[in-house]
Amino acid sequence: MRFKHVNYIGVGLIFLLMLLGCSPESTIDDNLEPVTGKALLKSNTFYGPQISLGKGHVRSWIRIAKDGTPEELGVEMSTKALSGLPSGPDHTSLVLPLHKKAKENTPFDHIFFNWNPDGHEPPGAFDVPHFDVHFVMVSVAEREAIPSWSPETDQLFNTYPPAGYLPEEYITPPGAGTAEPMMGKHWLPMSIFSGPGVIDPNYIFQNILLYGSYNGKVLFIEPMDTLEFLNSMASFSSDFPLPDKYEHTSYYPTTYNIFADSKHGRHYISLSNFEPRDAD
Repeated sequence: MRFKHVNYIGVGLIFLLMLLGCSPESTIDDNLEPVTGKALLKSNTFYGPQISLGKGHVRSWIRIAKDGTPEELGVEMSTKALSGLPSGPDHTSLVLPLHKKAKENTPFDHIFFNWNPDGHEPPGAFDVPHFDVHFVMVSVAEREAIPSWSPETDQLFNTYPPAGYLPEEYITPPGAGTAEPMMGKHWLPMSIFSGPGVIDPNYIFQNILLYGSYNGKVLFIEPMDTLEFLNSMASFSSDFPLPDKYEHTSYYPTTYNIFADSKHGRHYISLSNFEPRDAD
């Protein structure tokens, strides 16, 4: 989620170059510690390619049970990735490819990862250094085709999914509010508001989960996490509100997690506790 100007020129070319220069997607690692703190038995972890971030790297991963059931999907950041990050008004945007097993066993196609050194609007809420991690359910090409908001594109951004395809606890402002190119319209939990369009002044942002839509479709689930929280090495896990209806028959996550592995110098943001859902 971002509510200020971002330079997207060359994102497609950067994505291609990253794929050519990254490690293969076939990496398997059984040593990943999930949020439970104990490695799950009879499962494997599969990684996407490493992509440079700060002084380290970031990559996607998925833990799959031997029977093919997804258990946990997330982003891994090396500790060095949290240092040497770009500063200033511009944002860093990365496409994190998913391992083919993630694309085969979940509704997600890729992760659109953003570093926001100055945060973004609204002031007093999300204007602190943080990461946006969009788990996207459409192709890179379809997402990148989403234009900037304008009076001409307003209808595309503000044609919402039919009732039931987003949780009742989530809302989005009309018009240009939260509408972003290459992303869509962002939906926020009502719990952070004290009134219509007014974020509770007592709300303190550390981590939050958003939904996204565009032209009548749910496009992504988006954890947002502050750099301060990740650097604290603290853990977080919470179930999040779910819709009643789904566009695709697949396994969908129900829990949002943040955890760290100080021994190996890794930070994780993940979605877990996948449950089967049928398309409506």
